[in-house]
Amino acid sequence: MLPAWLGAGAALQKVVEGGKQSELESMCRDWPFFSTRLGMLEMVYSKADLWLAEYYDQRLVKPELWKLGEELRELLSADINVVLAIANDSHLMADLPWIAESIQLRNIYTDPLNVLQAELLHRSRLAEEKGEKTGPAR
Repeated sequence: MLPAWLGAGAALQKVVEGGKQSELESMCRDWPFFSTRLGMLEMVYSKADLWLAEYYDQRLVKPELWKLGEELRELLSADINVVLAIANDSHLMADLPWIAESIQLRNIYTDPLNVLQAELLHRSRLAEEKGEKTGPAR
């Protein structure tokens, strides 16, 4: 499964590198559809946790595949930076602080659940490798 944001920032970066950043900034200001699209990207980026993705990699992915996760995390950081540059913002969701706060409050609850999920999946895989029965007891 690929992340929803994959490719969006790279496409914007290509336009910026083509010398059209001011046009993108103007579109962000003047085109509701475009500014909404960037806002949706910001929300998706705000929900992405680089440390959590790395934790999942370390617990659940074979070491020879860690490079892919690292590349995706670097791409996410670059994508965030290009969107912030186009929106002329210093941080994600700067124009909608109540959504940013909502995401931060949500993370207080979802982060431990995600860590627990990764740990339980790791333990389940180890048990399967040892030939132990996994799943709920009946």
